[in-house]
Amino acid sequence: MNTGPTVSLVRDLPLSAGGDLVTRLARERDPVRAVVELVWNAIDAEANTVRVALARSNMDAIESVTVEDDGHGITSDEVQATFGRIGGSWKALAARSKNDKRGLHGKLGEGRLRAFALGSRVTWASESVNTAGERERVVIEGAKERAEPFSWDAQPSAATTTGTIVTALNEQDRSLNSLISDSTLTVLTSHFAPVLLNDDSLTVIVDGAKLDPADEILDDTTVTAVLDSDSDAVVSIRIIEWRTGKHRAIYFGEDAERFVVEASGSEIEAQAAYSAYVTWPGFDTESLADLGLGDMAPDPAGAVWRATRTAVKDHFAARRRARRRDQIDEWKNKGIYPYKDEPATEADKAERAVFDIVSSALVPQIPKRKDGAQLTLNLLRDALKTDPENLAVLVSEFVALSEQDRKALTKLLSETSLAGVIRSANLVTSRSKFLAGLEHLLFDPEDSKKVGERDHLHKFLEHELWIFGEEYHFMNSERGLTQMLRTHLKLEGLPDGKVEPVKRWDGKTGRIDLHLAVKAKEHDRIRHLVVELKAPDITAGRVERNQIEDYINVVVDNAAFASDRSVWEFILVVTDYDGVMDNSIIGSDRELGLVFEPDKKPGRPAVRAYVRRWRDIIDENKRRLEFVTNSLEFDPSLAEGLAFIREQYAEMIPEGLATEDEPGNTA
Repeated sequence: MNTGPTVSLVRDLPLSAGGDLVTRLARERDPVRAVVELVWNAIDAEANTVRVALARSNMDAIESVTVEDDGHGITSDEVQATFGRIGGSWKALAARSKNDKRGLHGKLGEGRLRAFALGSRVTWASESVNTAGERERVVIEGAKERAEPFSWDAQPSAATTTGTIVTALNEQDRSLNSLISDSTLTVLTSHFAPVLLNDDSLTVIVDGAKLDPADEILDDTTVTAVLDSDSDAVVSIRIIEWRTGKHRAIYFGEDAERFVVEASGSEIEAQAAYSAYVTWPGFDTESLADLGLGDMAPDPAGAVWRATRTAVKDHFAARRRARRRDQIDEWKNKGIYPYKDEPATEADKAERAVFDIVSSALVPQIPKRKDGAQLTLNLLRDALKTDPENLAVLVSEFVALSEQDRKALTKLLSETSLAGVIRSANLVTSRSKFLAGLEHLLFDPEDSKKVGERDHLHKFLEHELWIFGEEYHFMNSERGLTQMLRTHLKLEGLPDGKVEPVKRWDGKTGRIDLHLAVKAKEHDRIRHLVVELKAPDITAGRVERNQIEDYINVVVDNAAFASDRSVWEFILVVTDYDGVMDNSIIGSDRELGLVFEPDKKPGRPAVRAYVRRWRDIIDENKRRLEFVTNSLEFDPSLAEGLAFIREQYAEMIPEGLATEDEPGNTA
């Protein structure tokens, strides 16, 4: 005879903390998060339908929240493992749900504590089939104020279906208004989008509205990212852009359905409403918890975060460029784009680029009618040319800018003129193009053979001194050591007309490639930078090392260079160096490449010498420009870089690169 499960009528469940308690419970007061956790519990219980109901009072306040599902329920055999432990959930040891229907989402064993964000008293009423094959009804009650918050009871049941109803009573009249906010459905849709899109059998209904992510998707793209340059590990990132709302979040999980960690995505992309779902099979409980630290997270979590941030930024930058191109093409096809001819100068190109960016950003406010759109675009063009500082005021007269957008534009133009923005954009994009072209000339297996030290590198760099630092304003190219002394005396305020010729230890007059100098404001210091360049095909070694040492000895030992306030830095710039040079590097910073630093003598200048690879110098300058180029969404191609060098330095570039041949084409 079936006597039902042999359990006592009411049992307390003392809570114990599991060893994997690494996540925060600070969100316990977040009602939306609590609903998310309860719905995930229902999905993990293999439910096909999950309903979230909000019971309202006469004053329209939420009195209770109910989450009902038709999953397999909670049996008396599972109560202790499910509710008697904070952290250390049984799910942490399982990859699939009980009947192998789905991958499991929850692994940290904290979801039922978050339910107290919905009310001070919570009840789980569950119909299930226990391990003996008997139907039973398990009721678990939780009260937040009790020392042992949970108690439970199990009885035989005549029910023919299984499932769980979670009821949270808001007896303390806590505000649950966030559950009825306009953004809540968007947030919940974002949370459950992967599993809803992948599982046609699952339905989630919240306050009478069915969550249907397919109807809200504007764009759905999956990209991959390599964790680091020394690894074959790849993360998959599904980026869904939503039609409405302001939700921006990154979700991390082991597979395409289970995303157990959420992080804000607003700092990565502040304009589009989106969700990025990051999948990496190498995640475990520890690395998932580390993701909360963002950039400070140790690897592998830190590597995943960095790869994700870069991939998401690049994705939306590409999306904006594509939309901008499409919009510009549409205006051109309609005959209303206000520029008819191709830009003739770099300033024209910069103005055109700023126009395209600003006009594309204003698309929602530009009239739909052809005549109205043409008038607005012409106005914007004229404002850029004639009155950029008052652009915000002029545009607002014809375009219905929101007050917030108008203030943002006015603030920008009050801090820096739009003409200044154009000049800065032109400067940064030109430098980025130069770096791209220089990188090719130095490292391309074929074209680098054509690049000479004096005929090409010197002449390029005379016009691009910023690559060594913004501050230097005295520059001599391919001058002797005597001229270097004259520059030094001039900065010291000493007579420089009649000076004795400066020679090296062997009696020869030396020639330096580039001498850059500046009289710095702080501490009245005078800084000198002497750059010695080598052609791309030279691997620096003992000969080049001795050459730099000779220059140092000239400055240190020659009384004419005596000064307590001068700092001399010598940089040997090469494509690569050999073991002799490598063994000369002082300290552990190989990228910096310090090879000489004699002790400073009284009355003599401080002197240091470095060997720097072009690779490190180019990467350093790219990092310096990165913030602005990212803001401008500008990433020059190799073709653009070579075109820039061809245009700017047509008389200086190696023979064979003066035409539009493909890189590496020696024909």
